[in-house]
Amino acid sequence: MKLPAFGIRTWILLLYLIVSIGGLVILNRVFQTSQQQLQEAMGQLELTEDLRDVGLHSQADSVKVTQIMKKFGEAKGVVKLSLSESRFYAAITLLIIILASSIIFIVVLSKISKPLRELKNATDQIRNGNFSVHLPETGINEMKMLKNSFNVMSRELEAVQKRLLVAEKEMIWKDLSRILAHEIKNPLTPIQLAVQRLQERISTDPATVPLIINESLEIIQQEIENLRLLAQDFSSFAKISKAQKEIFDPAISLGDICKSYAADFNLQLSLQGNLSIYFDKTHFYQVVTNILQNAIDASQPEQPIYITLSQDKSYVVISIRDTGTGIEGDDLQRIFEPYFSRKSKGTGLGLALVKKLCEANGSIVRAKSKPGEGSEFTLIIEEKRG
Repeated sequence: MKLPAFGIRTWILLLYLIVSIGGLVILNRVFQTSQQQLQEAMGQLELTEDLRDVGLHSQADSVKVTQIMKKFGEAKGVVKLSLSESRFYAAITLLIIILASSIIFIVVLSKISKPLRELKNATDQIRNGNFSVHLPETGINEMKMLKNSFNVMSRELEAVQKRLLVAEKEMIWKDLSRILAHEIKNPLTPIQLAVQRLQERISTDPATVPLIINESLEIIQQEIENLRLLAQDFSSFAKISKAQKEIFDPAISLGDICKSYAADFNLQLSLQGNLSIYFDKTHFYQVVTNILQNAIDASQPEQPIYITLSQDKSYVVISIRDTGTGIEGDDLQRIFEPYFSRKSKGTGLGLALVKKLCEANGSIVRAKSKPGEGSEFTLIIEEKRG
């Protein structure tokens, strides 16, 4: 049988009431039984012993009987008075017992409940993250042992918390380093490609170098500016996803970004003009380059990558679709998780950062893919007119 879920103080109070009331009932019953027996004995008293030799033959005998009866009446009155006094003293005794037991109960309950309240308050502080709380090891022996165990646990939790804080700081720096390395890699790729084109032209066809040098320098200058903006963002980790929004035409920004890749990869652009979005430009660059770089990594150099910009009601929709290897169904559910990557050289931070930056700018990123058919990433951004 399952007992009701009462607190310890309730159980102590119930136990006190059962014991005290039961004891008082038993004691009162004993007093009543004793008094009842005395009354029955008085009712059965006979004067046969004192009157056995009295023949009532003379006046003296009558006087003697009268004296005996008088003494008996006085004795009986004394007994009745004693019974009344015994009832009074019994009531006083019961009252004293009730008061004494109540005082003892209150003292014992206080000795038990006060340490329990201290333990409850201390556990509340630990639940709120304050592991430095310690209790004075006072009270009865059992409470001392309980408080000692609590203090040992509190000190161990405090030590664990300090180790976790140190580990968390180290993990933050590691994450920051990985993200920074990942983000620097994207601008370096177009710079490397531009330099390689210049080197190839210089060695194979020097006469055509002036034709591409301005374009190459423009690409290098643009990517250096992107690196500068990234370094500025990463100077404070807290500001990495803090959007500095402005209104701009996404078609122009997409054209500038794709210009760095167009010479080496098959980019198919379909950009609707005269649209405006309210977005952080640096974040926009990071989002597009991360998705575009993933499409390039999943495709062969000659395979087309389709980039479209269109309007759907009050939203601007940007789609980047490749025809590469695609993503398995189970992996597709996890691609935006930090550190998840199936690429041998991937850190798993690119798409996680894309999702984070999109959320910081109030936009949505979606992905769909079929193995062997390619993947499509869609950005949905609210249109903003200046």
